[in-house]
Amino acid sequence: MRLKELKDMMLLPDREILLNRLVKINNNDILLIAITSERGIHKLWTLRRFPDYLYEEQPADEPQEPLSNRDRVQQSLQGDTIFEDQEDHISKMIIQDRLMTFNGMEARFCTEQDHETYMRLQHFVEKGVDLSGFAEAELYRLFLTSYMQDSSEPFPDLDLNKELDIALRFDRTFRRIPLQVEPIVLEYGHSPQAIRRSFYDSVHEENRSFYMYGWTHYDVWGEYEEMLARPCSPGFTDEEWQQVKEQRRSSLLAICPEGKNLARIEYEVEGDIQLDFYAKDYLDAEALSTSYPSPMSVAFGPTSEKSDVRKRQKAMIGPIDKTFNGSLVVELLSYHAEFPEITIEL
Repeated sequence: MRLKELKDMMLLPDREILLNRLVKINNNDILLIAITSERGIHKLWTLRRFPDYLYEEQPADEPQEPLSNRDRVQQSLQGDTIFEDQEDHISKMIIQDRLMTFNGMEARFCTEQDHETYMRLQHFVEKGVDLSGFAEAELYRLFLTSYMQDSSEPFPDLDLNKELDIALRFDRTFRRIPLQVEPIVLEYGHSPQAIRRSFYDSVHEENRSFYMYGWTHYDVWGEYEEMLARPCSPGFTDEEWQQVKEQRRSSLLAICPEGKNLARIEYEVEGDIQLDFYAKDYLDAEALSTSYPSPMSVAFGPTSEKSDVRKRQKAMIGPIDKTFNGSLVVELLSYHAEFPEITIEL
């Protein structure tokens, strides 16, 4: 590395205003460090840490068994919990009635190899930022985030002799929330009599009922063969269309082996939310794909049938033999919750 390259990694702002504000959102602490202007780019800097439970030690003497699809789905759910938190989605900040709108962000983890993040933290410490709230945290559990202000907006002109009144606006976000619901046995074919179950929606703090109507076959590979027989779609070159077909085939192989169908269910749920169902046999099977962390539960969205409180949806839950028409044990592992846009005044 050359000296000029090292200098490019340093934080050398032309203007800088320390904030030193600790805010709590969804029970997580975020430190608002500062706003800076460097080379015409204005940024808000924040610091937060991963929750402790992610670093709980696992027994070292247990043999490593092949991952099941259930393991993969649960890992994916845990990933949503880490990386889809609403506190990572600051859209605007109003400070002394000046607006900062953010249209980009960069998060950097504090690893031993990332000297750039260390230098930035050192810069803020030297400027007087209070990091006592994170003093006992391991560095590798912290990550430093910068939010880029819209280039059409000026750097806020603040009166530092007055209180820095701050309001933060967080974008609405969606996240999968894990569930524990008793498995459900579904018979083949559409049943006019629905099976009713319920679960507790911890986000909205209410019980929600859902209704299931049996399962049917979905010939996903037959649909793919029809796609292969179609001529090139308008707007695609022959090469691009071939790539689309190859990508489609790779995606299908991750969820359904060739020669099998997918089991498709229909369900209704109270409220405008999506549920993630899986066939138990599929969950218990060894995961074959390493590139798809959540390899099943393909939702097709609402059909035209919709009432004031329930909408009917279809979802794929796992591969099955083309001749199978027995009962399936189905598990509900998660639901998609909306976290509405919120504003916090400091």
